[in-house]
Amino acid sequence: MIKRLASASFVILLAVGTISAFQQDPHNRNGVDGTILIGRNYSFILREPAGWLLDGTTGKAQGLDAVIYREGESWKTGVAVMYARVIPKDSKERETIQKVIENDVDEFKKANQMSRVSESTPLTTRDKKNATVKDFYDAGNKNFETVAYIDEPKVVIIIVLTVRQKEDFDKAFPAFKDLVGSYFFVQELSPN
Repeated sequence: MIKRLASASFVILLAVGTISAFQQDPHNRNGVDGTILIGRNYSFILREPAGWLLDGTTGKAQGLDAVIYREGESWKTGVAVMYARVIPKDSKERETIQKVIENDVDEFKKANQMSRVSESTPLTTRDKKNATVKDFYDAGNKNFETVAYIDEPKVVIIIVLTVRQKEDFDKAFPAFKDLVGSYFFVQELSPN
């Protein structure tokens, strides 16, 4: 009965909005280990690293599904911040994870030819997927970023860590690994 009720609640939650975040109180998750992010053709769970907050509303205006920042900081003022974004595989330019990555790298390099992109070690998610990881250095804005790309049937999930100083990047990278490692794809949702 409880299982059926939980399933019905999940379906109702999906029907209420096309894109939303369902954040659990970290001390009372009722069996959900993280925050459920839901949208067209996807639902997945992320668990914020210790000492960090996952915010499913602040980044919406920027097209971000969730922003993650340290407790006591904010999305706007954080020394190191992370975010999750979903890229639909809805065109020839984005029909595969490889094309999504190529487009991302091309757009990044168009902004400043002095910027650099390099391969990084893949990371494993909680549901045992290998996330392709790229490191970006934005020469124009002097930002360091690392981006994990996770392939799903109709979308590519990207999880990003961005900082201004290399030493801050090194300090925040373990939290990024934890965040990517917490990723768990729940199910592919139909667009209707």
